[in-house]
Amino acid sequence: MAKKTSNSISSKPVKNEPAQQKSVTKHAGKMKTISTKINYETDHTHSYLKLNKHKILNAFERLAAILRMAKTSNAAYTRISQWHSDVNLAVAQVQLDTLHEQRVEKEKNFPVTGEFLINTPDSYFMEFEVSHPVGLTITQLIVAIDKEVNAIEKLFMFGFLDDLEYEHACKQAAAIVTGVTDRIMKVTSPGKREGGQFHPRYYLEFLRDPHFNMLSLCALPYETAKMILTEEQMKLIIKTKEDSTSKVA
Repeated sequence: MAKKTSNSISSKPVKNEPAQQKSVTKHAGKMKTISTKINYETDHTHSYLKLNKHKILNAFERLAAILRMAKTSNAAYTRISQWHSDVNLAVAQVQLDTLHEQRVEKEKNFPVTGEFLINTPDSYFMEFEVSHPVGLTITQLIVAIDKEVNAIEKLFMFGFLDDLEYEHACKQAAAIVTGVTDRIMKVTSPGKREGGQFHPRYYLEFLRDPHFNMLSLCALPYETAKMILTEEQMKLIIKTKEDSTSKVA
């Protein structure tokens, strides 16, 4: 029986689940945390989360640490939180919309009909335990992507996509989540010091610097950037590109 997707927050941690189906913050047991169970439908999401769940958690726990530290400075807090919502997640939404449009276009030629039953394993779920509400933004995105990939997988199962087309769609879906986590790591990389690990206190110094260009660090695709950035932000992107070109020359 196919399971229903849920992104609700559990009031109590889910117990007796296999360790490979959990990704838990290092703050568990040391401070209040949020436990959320993702029920997903697709083979793609299952394979992706098995390989990348810790990378996803680590990126968002880093962002959580920055937000906790930045709350002492209104300007710094606004800067990092708006970057995440207005740039990082906005890019992901543009990419998800593109995947959706491609799937809808395919369905115009191949309406899915028939009496086939597609069975989803009961093990298709993942529990994330995070230390900050910002961690829920990625679990909600994963659920939204999984819903779209489920529709694509249905086209594949009914024979309207071949293996190559299905694989290409899965790579597009994976790139959405990978892009979100990679941009977090790239934008926060100045928080590292020689011989030391990332520390949010060091990164806060950059956020307070008005000349710190976050947009230059996250390598936004130019066409996507034009869709989500303001005119002033685009000027920063263009300037960074021009400076980079002049250095190479």
